[in-house]
Amino acid sequence: MKVNIFLIPDSFNFGKDIEEILSDVNIFNILKDKMASDFVTFSLCSDFYNKIAPELYTASMDSGWAMSKFYDGINNVNTEEIDSVDTLVLANNDNPEYFERWIGIYTPIDINLSQLKEEAKVKCENSLVKFCTNTLAKNKREHSEYSFDIQQIYKNLIFLENPQHDKYKTFDSIRKMDGGYRNFQGAISKFLCFANSYNIIPHNSQTNIDNMCAFLDFPVTPEGKGKNKRKIKALKRDFLIDGVVYENVNCEYHYKLERYDDSNGKGTYYFNRIYFGFFNRIDPENPKISIAHIGEHL
Repeated sequence: MKVNIFLIPDSFNFGKDIEEILSDVNIFNILKDKMASDFVTFSLCSDFYNKIAPELYTASMDSGWAMSKFYDGINNVNTEEIDSVDTLVLANNDNPEYFERWIGIYTPIDINLSQLKEEAKVKCENSLVKFCTNTLAKNKREHSEYSFDIQQIYKNLIFLENPQHDKYKTFDSIRKMDGGYRNFQGAISKFLCFANSYNIIPHNSQTNIDNMCAFLDFPVTPEGKGKNKRKIKALKRDFLIDGVVYENVNCEYHYKLERYDDSNGKGTYYFNRIYFGFFNRIDPENPKISIAHIGEHL
């Protein structure tokens, strides 16, 4: 299961000046250009154009110019065979599936679409990522598909993919998780969702760890009791980013995936881990979280 984010006529406020409306279209396009992928698609409902035409005519005295500019802004968004009424009904379902995708509706912050449940509203990048996270959590998948999907969703993170490295070629060790990898996909996705939007405090790892611990279900810690038993580079990785290899990135911090999803802190304790670091080699004042390993305890 993947996601499809719909534009309906109510996705835009046509009571604004035409320049503001076109600015809102541009904001949508920035989101689409960043997030569109095999996992995330964007669509128009079937009655979108017919319903917005009179709205645009009212919004601008030069309606031909306004409509041309507006249509240019969304001309590469596919139109589906479901109208706005049925789109709303489906998006409100517990299982909002449309052709093997869960559907959400683009509703910017200044749009009050009261007839739509909150979790189906996509207002910005963060809410879209949360919608995708919920879709992953509710629709478990095979480990290689999951590994591919999370890289398309959490685009503010750096995932280790260095195929030329002798040993540490990828972050993906999901299939080796103790207790069955499907049982931890919800917790993994929740961590990645938080990390994707977290504003790292530069040069202050402990505060960042404390902040993460306060939000997440399981502990986030630096390297612990086993530290003296490891070789000095045991939790450092070489990241390949835009053709450049950054060697020995410290990824000692780890999120402890201790129990199954929805277990409420009960049941068997597991030693699965997400190892990560605070990557600041490109922009020291704007670090990103680097994901070195998702899988078994190292």
